[in-house]
Amino acid sequence: MLPLAISLLIASVCAPQTVNPLSVASLLLQMKHDEVILGTATGFVVPKNAKYYLFTNRHVVLACGEDQNPTNTGGWICANKLSIFHNTKNHLGQWHWVSEDLFDAHQQKRWLEHPILAGAVDLVALPLTHAEDVEFYPLDIARGKTDIKLTPGDTVSIIGFPFGLSQTAGLAIWKTGTVASDLDINYNGKPVFIIDTTSRPGMSGSPVYAIRTGSYQTSGGNLMFGGGAIRFLGVYSAQSVNAELGFVCKAEVVQALYDSLP
Repeated sequence: MLPLAISLLIASVCAPQTVNPLSVASLLLQMKHDEVILGTATGFVVPKNAKYYLFTNRHVVLACGEDQNPTNTGGWICANKLSIFHNTKNHLGQWHWVSEDLFDAHQQKRWLEHPILAGAVDLVALPLTHAEDVEFYPLDIARGKTDIKLTPGDTVSIIGFPFGLSQTAGLAIWKTGTVASDLDINYNGKPVFIIDTTSRPGMSGSPVYAIRTGSYQTSGGNLMFGGGAIRFLGVYSAQSVNAELGFVCKAEVVQALYDSLP
């Protein structure tokens, strides 16, 4: 079933606004070296064993940029923090920044990678240590098993923050694409499929969905009627600007990483 719409009171707006819950599940991220912002991205939260983990791309936590400090001569700086624009507890429609360290006191990385593929797949899970005043709207990765038949040319939704932009405050933007490869085929031998979309920086880490309303077809060819369905397809990872193609880490990779979490 499709999620019920929720009403939230956006700051400075007097009347409640109805939004799709998937719009608040995606979270705006800033990659930082101390307080220097290196870029923006997208992530989402998944709970396990009373803990919360932020899922995003591996290249997000490894972000680096040219050192712009005028007192330094050349060189690069790399991310040591992620700032997450979390939903505020008991105040739906309000957000606040929470900083999470990427490395522990011994400078060991805190994020977790795929149990087998490790750095060969562009996906990580970062354990969240600061949950004060945070309201979590987790992504249900079990939706990766929703039986919606998909073939090349079918539409998908990418929900994130292109160029760090939002509908308002921390409310994510929906972009549309179409499946551009057969989902059972691994692109370049990796668990990735291709979508045709005009993607932009900041969308890295965005969840990708097939959302069907009214009726849809299952993999067995059955035509389903009713309230519709959502299939979680994976995590947007990279783009080929010239070809206007995007690459998505498949849902089964997310599931495998989730299964390996403590």
